[in-house]
Amino acid sequence: METDTSMKPEKIISGSDSVILAGFCVLIFVLPIAHTESIRAFSIGIPMAFWLLKMALQRRWLFVRTPLDVPILLFTAVAALSLLTAVDFRYSFEEFTGEWLFGVALFYLLANNFRREWLPYLLGALLIGNLVMVLYGSYEFFRQGGVLSDYQVRARSLHNIAGALATYLITVLPYFFVALFFYPGARRRTLLFFVVLLNLFTLYLTHVRGGWIVALLTAAAVCAKFFSRRGALALIAGGALFALWVLPSGVLVHHATLGKPGYPEGRIATEQARWEVMSFSWERIRENPFRMLGFGRGSFARQYPEFKEKYKGALLWHAHNTFLNLNLQTGLQGLVIFLFLVYKLLKFTYRSAESEREPLGRAFLFATFFMIGAFFVRNLMDDFFVDDAALLFWTLSGAAVAVKKG
Repeated sequence: METDTSMKPEKIISGSDSVILAGFCVLIFVLPIAHTESIRAFSIGIPMAFWLLKMALQRRWLFVRTPLDVPILLFTAVAALSLLTAVDFRYSFEEFTGEWLFGVALFYLLANNFRREWLPYLLGALLIGNLVMVLYGSYEFFRQGGVLSDYQVRARSLHNIAGALATYLITVLPYFFVALFFYPGARRRTLLFFVVLLNLFTLYLTHVRGGWIVALLTAAAVCAKFFSRRGALALIAGGALFALWVLPSGVLVHHATLGKPGYPEGRIATEQARWEVMSFSWERIRENPFRMLGFGRGSFARQYPEFKEKYKGALLWHAHNTFLNLNLQTGLQGLVIFLFLVYKLLKFTYRSAESEREPLGRAFLFATFFMIGAFFVRNLMDDFFVDDAALLFWTLSGAAVAVKKG
């Protein structure tokens, strides 16, 4: 009886690991799907509870240090200070806790509990979820009457908007690009190649032009790393020629209808609209670079309602650039710290990948490095460092830290 009693905590801990892994796999599958907040909450909350249970049973603090601890702590402090000068304290507080603190908690949950041997399960869940997204996205596009030569209908799959789907595809594509160079077996690589093509086709159906550019640059960067620089340049040149001579003008030029007159026929090209909001944001930053409007993209519209109203219809309610938004929200000091955080994460994943000898771990770390770059290049043209896109970023980054730790 004494032996059974002493073994009980070990059995609970062993069983908790299976529950935590299941939670992570469910999370990576449902994150891209809109209106799955309850499932996400359970797939994060249950592993979090078992993590705390393991600490209680082992009677020790199970928390590992990561290369991001200092920049995360500093940015958290600055973001918290921005609440004191926020345009709307309640809104910024909800964004700070619901977006930033929740994302950081998810990162540490993965960094402390994910195991190297779990990688095949996590990547399998990522692949299955991706196939669901791209297959349904293509089906939904044509079911709604979409055509390849016009942007009036845009694929959004199980997301709310096309831009979110494009950001998701850009986030996961680096893992498929890298796998093409690491995955053993010609037959398996051929199947993976078709998965890549399906993702690129669905990305085209979103008609997010900036997403196309980021996907091309990411593919070229992976090609330059694992194949040849000439091949990467040929890929970029081929993509440019395809855009200029093959793509119809109906998908290269987009317009938004404005709520107020001021442009011919009350319309504005979307690239001109983005230029307007970024220029306006840059001028406000130049006037007072250290000013903090409060954490959250919506602080922009609360501070400058006249700008939002002027371009009503073009949805210009924030700077459409993650870094401009962060400067407006948390000041130059917050932006510098955040850039330091991104730099530390890029440096960690690249150096870890270079020193890794196990093929799957090496591939995952390199893919995460390219994912981080692609994710933030994408967010130079919009700001999707929020909601499910941000949670997917934190999940994959946390897993990368755990893989190196393990």
